[in-house]
Amino acid sequence: MGYSEDLNNCDSLEELFALWKNKAPQEISYTIRKQVISRTINHRENYFIADGIVNELIWNSGEKKKILLVLKEAYGVDWGDKTLATWLRDDKPKHRMWKRVARWAYGIQNTDENHIPRYVPELSDEMHGECLNQIAIINLKKSDGDSRSEYAEIDEYARADREEIKKEFSLIDADIVVCGSTFKTLLHDVFERPELTNETASDNWYYYMNLDGKERLFIDAYHPANQWPDLMNYYTVTSIYQQALLDRKTK
Repeated sequence: MGYSEDLNNCDSLEELFALWKNKAPQEISYTIRKQVISRTINHRENYFIADGIVNELIWNSGEKKKILLVLKEAYGVDWGDKTLATWLRDDKPKHRMWKRVARWAYGIQNTDENHIPRYVPELSDEMHGECLNQIAIINLKKSDGDSRSEYAEIDEYARADREEIKKEFSLIDADIVVCGSTFKTLLHDVFERPELTNETASDNWYYYMNLDGKERLFIDAYHPANQWPDLMNYYTVTSIYQQALLDRKTK
């Protein structure tokens, strides 16, 4: 079978990542600050970092909201046999970004039309781990990551790996998708939907959209590594989510 057929027939994230990692190199080019940059995407050599569902038992239990974060890129070379998902599950990192992600998950899981849980500056170690176990992650750029992202580069990687990202999105099958400065890229460069305009963009940063044959809620948030205060980040994401619930209830 050819690569496209193998990709279509993948029925697990493990199969997908094994195939994706060995994808043939691709030439891309993009422009940053008026400079045209050409490079080769070579997942085999540029340290492919798989992501996915952090804890499949919890994800598939039906007891928690299925929250997917779509981020830009992971980086580093000392991952051993771990994926980003298994690292989050086993190591429960408490870097500022992941503490914020855990807090977002905590807030969304416990928010409804009538209540947003109070901001907690420090979740307990147990709660922090539980919240990380309730999420899934997709990074649009799977290899050759950096601590500083260039949007033009992320867009080009997303276009080059469009079919693989769509397959991962389908296999994860989330209900709530929190995009960390990636909504436009996911919508336009991956799913090939029209770019947002002043008329189609949401003033409240959320969208109910049918993607991959299912209606899902998308929250167009800042990347969780942003420099705004944690409290502001928490209430921004949870309030957007609550407003989306209220909007749906009135329709």
